[in-house]
Amino acid sequence: MTSVHQLVPTISPRDAVGNHTLALREILRSSGFESEIFSMFRHSDLMADTHYVDDLPGDADAVIYQFSIGSPVADRWARHPAFKIANYHNITPASLVGRWDGLLAAEVQLGRDQMARYAKICDHAICDSDFNKFELDVLGYGSTETIPVLFDPLLAAPNQGVLTRLKRARRGTQVLFVGRVAPNKAHHDLVAAVKTLRETCDDDAHLHFVGTDGPPGYRSALNTIINHAGMRDHVTFHGSVPPEQLVSHYLAADVFCCLSDHEGFCVPVIESMNHGLPVVAFSCTAVAETVGSGGLLLADKSPLVVASALHRVSQDASLANRLRDAGHRRAKCFDRSVVEQQFRSQISSRLLESL
Repeated sequence: MTSVHQLVPTISPRDAVGNHTLALREILRSSGFESEIFSMFRHSDLMADTHYVDDLPGDADAVIYQFSIGSPVADRWARHPAFKIANYHNITPASLVGRWDGLLAAEVQLGRDQMARYAKICDHAICDSDFNKFELDVLGYGSTETIPVLFDPLLAAPNQGVLTRLKRARRGTQVLFVGRVAPNKAHHDLVAAVKTLRETCDDDAHLHFVGTDGPPGYRSALNTIINHAGMRDHVTFHGSVPPEQLVSHYLAADVFCCLSDHEGFCVPVIESMNHGLPVVAFSCTAVAETVGSGGLLLADKSPLVVASALHRVSQDASLANRLRDAGHRRAKCFDRSVVEQQFRSQISSRLLESL
């Protein structure tokens, strides 16, 4: 049996790359390949279902590296004699994280360096977005294609207790953002926009953040910004939540707003669209590509521009409904069955050509 194994620095069931890696393993197995996952750091829930990187067989026919940060695991992949596929999820530029987290800055810089070095030894690269593909094309990767990230459509039933609590507490426009509390996600710009919305539109708006904490220095600075702006009572950090609670947040909010400075795809945009939540987003990096015609894209994320867009969506029922319909149509482009078939056919064809 042909063996196609995956390598990833860290494997966890609670992050986008981890979930993608697990989903791709099932696709490979169902396509008739022997497939295992090898990692340096493994979540306790996956210890029995994955392997340490040192146990990677030397006679594998193909090895896929899930590329999202710098790691010694990448060098293991690069040295392996098998047919090499990179699955590129993008790497945040060090300039966006350096002042907040020195270790993370070193890891992402290592990743950028490795990405450049591997151009000549990588046989094929699969990228989440055309934005990601362009980066590899510029570096000289000879064979690249775009296939979106694999993710579950988040069809869990909402947590009714959380949904009721969120709806009971609402007054003005409820603005939601889902993502790790990290500088490249620009939570600080969202605070400024919602503050402006409150002051210029007489809107008792509230900002909801769902996602794990990132660099402590950034979270501390963000808390200072919130307090200085008088927004302490108008911003809520909900942390990481289980799927049922996340669905409740999508259903309770009035608008999803993303002002991120760097994204390689942005899964929460599609989750919002799936749940009928209008999307307003800053047209930056891969965000515009992911949103497509399914949301309201902004070329400028100055607080007044964003506040005006949020106010318009929350007050214009016709516009909000058009955005919901457009979002539903756009989300269908990332249907799990469609993306699975793309991976199934492309990886099989590449391996047939090479082995």
